[in-house]
Amino acid sequence: MPEEPENWWEVTPEGDVKSDPDSPKPIVIRGFQREGDQWVSKAKEETDGSSDDSAERSDYDKQKIGATALFLLSFIFGDWWWDGSNGLGALINSIESITYMPGSLTGSYEFWTSQAGFNPLDAILITTAWMLWDISTLVFSLGFVLCWWGWSLNNKTEANRILNGKKSYKFLLYFSVVLISMDILSYTVWSGLLGVIEWPFDFIEWHFWQGVAILAAIGLNPDNDLWGRFTSQSVKE
Repeated sequence: MPEEPENWWEVTPEGDVKSDPDSPKPIVIRGFQREGDQWVSKAKEETDGSSDDSAERSDYDKQKIGATALFLLSFIFGDWWWDGSNGLGALINSIESITYMPGSLTGSYEFWTSQAGFNPLDAILITTAWMLWDISTLVFSLGFVLCWWGWSLNNKTEANRILNGKKSYKFLLYFSVVLISMDILSYTVWSGLLGVIEWPFDFIEWHFWQGVAILAAIGLNPDNDLWGRFTSQSVKE
């Protein structure tokens, strides 16, 4: 005698489900769905079906990581202050110098105007240039921090990450232009107009690592696909 199925009301001779009103209804388990005789997690199925490309960083994220790494290299190993301190020591000195302003600025102006051969314009140029160098460590550090966490509170979307990087790029670019321009103008006070020819060599000698930081800031520009060019060049080779 053939054995009856355990749930005889669910099976017909053709294997179809009966619509017996007295039969118990199947139990629904939240978060699972029925596949044959098994319950499969919906979340697991969706995860298994998703592509790993969603977790892959974009080219701009990789470019920004490279630019930040270059800045950190300069910050940790470079000479950022007049006494040879690295970025961390210079950052402390930079913050401290701001607390002395504007008294330190007026004192510097009065000192240079009291020196023979220096007029008020010379004093303004020298004081402004030195002030910009004093705060440069803080400005560059702030710019790179903001490119990751600052300008936009929501940094999870690709659009906002690009926006943060672009704002930091512009912020550091404008500061760098003013910094270098004032440095050249103050250099003419010491060496004259013809002496500007020697400025690039002195800049490399005294501010090489800040120059590296400026190059790193250029790498934050999302309109300049440096990572794409680098990878395409690597593929060609």
